[in-house]
Amino acid sequence: MTAVGLGVIPAALGIVLELVALFAVPWVTFTSGTASVSMTFLDLLRQSDAVRFSSGLATSYVQWFAFLVTVVTMASVLPWTLGALRTKRSAFLLSSIRRKELTHANFWWYRTVFAGRATVMLLLHAAGVVLIFARNFSLLGLGPYLLVGGALLVVVGAAIGPRKAPGMPR
Repeated sequence: MTAVGLGVIPAALGIVLELVALFAVPWVTFTSGTASVSMTFLDLLRQSDAVRFSSGLATSYVQWFAFLVTVVTMASVLPWTLGALRTKRSAFLLSSIRRKELTHANFWWYRTVFAGRATVMLLLHAAGVVLIFARNFSLLGLGPYLLVGGALLVVVGAAIGPRKAPGMPR
C-alpha cells in the first residue's frame, strides 16, 4: 500500500542529527578564566545528580526522557517514511489508526497523524532544552540546536511521507 518515498531523506537525516546531538557534540559550552569547558549530553547524564537543573523535570529529561522521545520518534516515523505500511494489518499495527483504512482518499489523514506525532516529539525535545537551560541560555552548545533541528527535519519527513504504492485501494 505504501512504498519508500522522499520523506525518508529528511526523516533519516533528522534522526541521525538527533542521535549525534545526544551522543557526540557539546551541549554546554562556557569559558572559565582562560579555560574553555564543554559538556556533552552524556556528560550531563553522568553528572545529573550533581548538577542543579532548573527543575526535577529537567533532570528526568536528561536521565531518560530524551532517549525515550528519540526512540519513539524512530519507531513511529521510520516505518511510515520507509513505506512499511504494505498491508491492512501492517497499516493498523504500525499506525494505530483504527477509524480510517489506508486508501488514496485517506492518505492525507495518515500524513497528518504521523506529522502530528513527530511535532509532539519536537515540542517535547524543545521543552526539555528550555528546562535544562532555563537559567542561562548563553551556555547552549551545538547539541540542543542539532537535536531540535533534527526533530524539525523528522516532522518534514513525516509530512512528506511515503509514496502511494500501485496496490493501494482507492
